[in-house]
Amino acid sequence: MLPLYLSIEGLYSYQDKQEIDFTHLTEAGLFGIFGKVGSGKSSILEAISFALYGETERLNKQEKRAYNMLNLRSDVANIVFEFLNYEGRKFRFTAQWKRRKKFEDTTSLERYAYEWKYDTWVPLDSNDGTAVTQLTYPNFRRTIIIPQGQFKEFLELRGKDRSEMMKDIFNLDRFDLGPKVATLQRQNNSKLEQLNGALSGFDAVTTEILGNKQQELETAQHHLTLVKEETVSLEKEVSRLMESKKTREELAQKKIEVQEYLLEQPRITQLEKDLQTYESTQLAFKEILNTTHRLNKEKEQLTYKIEQLTTRKGEILNRLEKEEAEWAKIAPDYQQLDLFKTQSEDLKLLTGILQNKKQQEALHKRLQDGKPYLIDAQEDEKKLSASIENEEKRLDELKNTRVDTSVLLALEAWYQTSDNTHSSINELKTQIQQLQNEIAQTTKYFEEQSITIDNWEPALQQQETDLNIELTSLQQEETHLKVQAKLSEFADNLADGQPCPLCGALDHPYPMMSHNVAVTIQEVLGKQTEIKQRLQQLKANHQALTAASTRWRDKNIQLAQLESNLEKLEEKLRIQHEQFRWESFSPTEKTAFLAYKDKNYLTETHIKSGETTLKNLRMQWQTCQSKIEKYKNSLAEFEQNLVVLDQLNQQNKLQIKQLNIDDFEQHDETALINIKQETENKIKLLEEEHKRLSESIQILRTDFAHINGERTAAKEQFQQLYQQLNSKQTEISILLKEHGYSDIIQVQHILQKNIDVDRNRKTIQEFNLNLQILLRHIADLERRITNDTYDESTYQEKTTLYTLKREELELQIRVTGALEKEYARLRVEFEKKEKLLEQYEKLTLRKSNLTTLENLFRGSGFVNYVSSIHLQRLCEIANQRFHRLTKNNLSLTINENNEFEVIDFLHNGFRRSVKTLSGGQTFQAALCLALALAENIQSMNKADKNFFFIDEGFGTQDPESMNTVFETLQYLNRDNRIVGIISHVEELKERIPRAITVINDTEKGSQLH
Repeated sequence: MLPLYLSIEGLYSYQDKQEIDFTHLTEAGLFGIFGKVGSGKSSILEAISFALYGETERLNKQEKRAYNMLNLRSDVANIVFEFLNYEGRKFRFTAQWKRRKKFEDTTSLERYAYEWKYDTWVPLDSNDGTAVTQLTYPNFRRTIIIPQGQFKEFLELRGKDRSEMMKDIFNLDRFDLGPKVATLQRQNNSKLEQLNGALSGFDAVTTEILGNKQQELETAQHHLTLVKEETVSLEKEVSRLMESKKTREELAQKKIEVQEYLLEQPRITQLEKDLQTYESTQLAFKEILNTTHRLNKEKEQLTYKIEQLTTRKGEILNRLEKEEAEWAKIAPDYQQLDLFKTQSEDLKLLTGILQNKKQQEALHKRLQDGKPYLIDAQEDEKKLSASIENEEKRLDELKNTRVDTSVLLALEAWYQTSDNTHSSINELKTQIQQLQNEIAQTTKYFEEQSITIDNWEPALQQQETDLNIELTSLQQEETHLKVQAKLSEFADNLADGQPCPLCGALDHPYPMMSHNVAVTIQEVLGKQTEIKQRLQQLKANHQALTAASTRWRDKNIQLAQLESNLEKLEEKLRIQHEQFRWESFSPTEKTAFLAYKDKNYLTETHIKSGETTLKNLRMQWQTCQSKIEKYKNSLAEFEQNLVVLDQLNQQNKLQIKQLNIDDFEQHDETALINIKQETENKIKLLEEEHKRLSESIQILRTDFAHINGERTAAKEQFQQLYQQLNSKQTEISILLKEHGYSDIIQVQHILQKNIDVDRNRKTIQEFNLNLQILLRHIADLERRITNDTYDESTYQEKTTLYTLKREELELQIRVTGALEKEYARLRVEFEKKEKLLEQYEKLTLRKSNLTTLENLFRGSGFVNYVSSIHLQRLCEIANQRFHRLTKNNLSLTINENNEFEVIDFLHNGFRRSVKTLSGGQTFQAALCLALALAENIQSMNKADKNFFFIDEGFGTQDPESMNTVFETLQYLNRDNRIVGIISHVEELKERIPRAITVINDTEKGSQLH
């Protein structure tokens, strides 16, 4: 990450908006932020962290963070931070909140995130900085922005916490394969259990059973072939006999059918005769009878139509006469329609004249009522102008009495600096007194131990050496006594003629005499316990004296530093007093200055009050001016409207054409409107009636002409039909004579039979055809049985035998089919079993491999292993600088618990805890590790540049170490590393190429220079 821009407003000591352009600072590779204690240096880092993550080092959400972070003189807090991430993408993160009316209440925090795209800031979905920096807040403050007092946190983290941090930063979760392996193992075991269950169902499927089943199937198939051959032979013989039997039965049936046809033959002959009579009569009379019937029907319809048209003709004629009578009534008024319309327009103009007169009266009244308001407003304007002039003169006189502000500011700054210096001196004296008391208490502790601070360690080491020598001697004596006791036990148990348990000898000429050594062993053990207790006490005393000695040295160093700082402050105070140049005031007495300040404050108060009064008077004068302008415009508008209304009345009078104005002088507006409405209603009624009657009369006349024409045509058509009917009657009489009928009734009786000619003709033809076919078929069947040797008993015998053989064949087919299905099923089951066994072997092998992997990845062992590799790499990179800073005396390493230790080359390369390092050495180690960690992150993210901030830590370095650290930081720029230093050490400020100075002004808050 590379910072570009930061603005802070209303945060902690930052009252006014302060901005930092990091591009000018980061160009140097090494820059600083300097200022006194409490000036607001660390607040810059907190602003960056808060904008990115909404978290701070000092406060949490439960500590009224929004209120406590808001400057007490500010009503709004605002942070804007812009930077480039490891991918070179530009982002902006903002945070803001405000104070509510109640002083201790604030609005909720609003944080937003943007990315620079397409020449504009595009809002992001999440305002969490983790998404763009790839670092959580805890890891961000360990590797990028390291807050005050937290620089050595990464160095002293416990192994588990540091492993978690490495997992987070380097994404080591991808190496945590234990859960994945366990999931695969569960899946594999589940499949094995399923296969075991599946294989248990194949116990009856073996190679031997499959072979036996195949032999049974082959035997059944051979027997089935033999039965099939016998059945086919019998089937042919039975079929021949059955065919002969069917032929004889069919011949008998056909003869019966012929007899039935011969009985039906007379009826068919009569049907054929009746059909001929019906066809000849229908051919001669049907068409002419149908035509006569149609003409009679048309004659009846035409007669009814003529009657209906005669009735409608009379109705239309009556309606026409009524409409023409109504037309004659309205004709005189309709001729005067234009006159009525002119009167309506005149009445409209008369109504407008009356309405305009009413408006003129109202405008005259408003004009007279408004003039006094204009005069009053003009008087108020003159009074306000005089007041403004007087107030301006008084304000000029007050401004001329102002004191010199530059003198006041310079004095204020001098007295403030003097008070701060006095406060710092008093604070240092208090600290010096406290340190002196603590040093005296530590010295007294050594005196109570009857040793001195300078030679206590060799004396304790000598005591420990003497006690260890004595303890070793007692342990050797204890071993000797225990051997003696065991040998005595063997000697007491010796018996003549029995082998010795130690040497195997049967003869015991000089057995050892037993002595009671148990009491002596107890005495030796008691002395050992006493010495061990003294050693334990000595060890505890050594630890206490070590801590006391370390405290004594640290306190003396701090005392010397404080005394040096006190001398500097006293010298600074003396120089400041020598630079006091205001003769009218005293450097030790602030009474005259406070009076001078109060006078200036009083004058400024009166000036501000006067300016406020003048501002209010001017606003009142502007309001009065607006009111006068408004009154003038309204009165002018009233006068203009009066002229317009008078002109409209003159025009309306000239436009009246029909009516006399004098005849309507006594009429009011309502009466005129009623007269006008009556006239318009009459005009509308005349127009509507005229239109309706015109259209109705025209339609009725048209309908009358149409009906009269249609009636005449119907009468002509009736005469024609009458002539056609007479002609047809003559033709019918002639036909009756030709066909020998006495009257038309006989013809109608024949035709009413309505015989279906086609169906009857078809029946007759089918009868004759079927009879001929039956006779030919009987002749053919008699010819076929002439040479046939058919015997009924032989047929019955063969049929019975064929039935039994067929049943045997079906049974054999079922048996063979069942064997084939069973054999096919066994084959399929056997193949399934082979595949399942193959899968079982693969899954068993996979289970073994997964078990090996599960043991390998159990817990977080593999992740911790990878984490330890990263830590070892970090140590190697960090040691490249740490060796140089410690003059090759110290080196960092990782123990089996992933915790940092120090290899001390001045003491034979022994390892010890990093907590034993001094403050300066701890800073050096933490600095080297932070640089190594930043390089790893940069390499992982493939970033061109990276930076981190260091807040304090340089006060622990001696001048020589400071030079080495500073040279290390300068080398970083060559590797595209950018380092920001926050410190109050003045010596360091002179060596930084570019820097920001933070000054906490009592009035304006923290200011950046």
